[in-house]
Amino acid sequence: MSTRCHGIAVGFFAVLAAAGFVGIAPAAASKPVPKTIVGCVANGSFVSTDGYEIGPRTADGQAIDLRPFEGRQVTISGDLLPGDAFIVKKPPADSGPCRTGKPAGADPAVAPAAQAVKVTTGGWQIHRPSKEYQDLPALLPKQQDSLVEAGIGLLEFVCMKSNYYVLLVQPSVKLRDTEPGMIAPRAANTASGSAPAPLTFRNLYKTKSLLSRSLNWDADIHYAELGAPLLGAIKAASNLDLTLAGRSYAINLSDLASRWGSFQRFCEGGVVGNPAHFEQ
Repeated sequence: MSTRCHGIAVGFFAVLAAAGFVGIAPAAASKPVPKTIVGCVANGSFVSTDGYEIGPRTADGQAIDLRPFEGRQVTISGDLLPGDAFIVKKPPADSGPCRTGKPAGADPAVAPAAQAVKVTTGGWQIHRPSKEYQDLPALLPKQQDSLVEAGIGLLEFVCMKSNYYVLLVQPSVKLRDTEPGMIAPRAANTASGSAPAPLTFRNLYKTKSLLSRSLNWDADIHYAELGAPLLGAIKAASNLDLTLAGRSYAINLSDLASRWGSFQRFCEGGVVGNPAHFEQ
């Protein structure tokens, strides 16, 4: 486990999208099933209200570009085929901005809690990877106690060159191997900000991903990949609202924005822009 993880009681890792609907499979003995799916478009992906990332396709198997609907809730109708292929029959219908809440009867796992737990971070610092451990460059809070007490453990951002992830390391809140959640960056002293984005936090060591092959810590870790739109919103935000496993958290990002430039340069070029931004 990384040296920075030995000193904490609990850790935090976040993940991205739930089990996806994959390529076109032959309709062997079953007929197509007409289906209408409602969900949110975030980072160019369509995530249903029950937390599944779905890849709508045309009849000839071409992926449908949903980027014009970024941050919007849409309704898509089509045929569900064997192999979980979803063939769109009608153009997506825009039904307004993405919402943190879910329709009545939907899985309550990503519904907002009655009151958000406020989490302070006390500033942010950059961790340099150690040759002794399988580490990645990381941006993590200086104060970890409030995150641990809130149940989400250590929240940190890690990178692999130009790919960025949010981690939940050793959360005490019970999370499924694929746990749907919502994340909403916002500016200081405001009740609103960027459109809430659905994320699915995955158990790192139960997935076969590049990230799981690049970390080897003695800790329970859940992660989510950050696409460019969400990444940009977080960099510009002062607070981060997270809804996960039936609970809501209001996380203060403090001076994260002032550290992000150094973090990005270190991730992508190994350049230490400002030594004061690194762990002492």
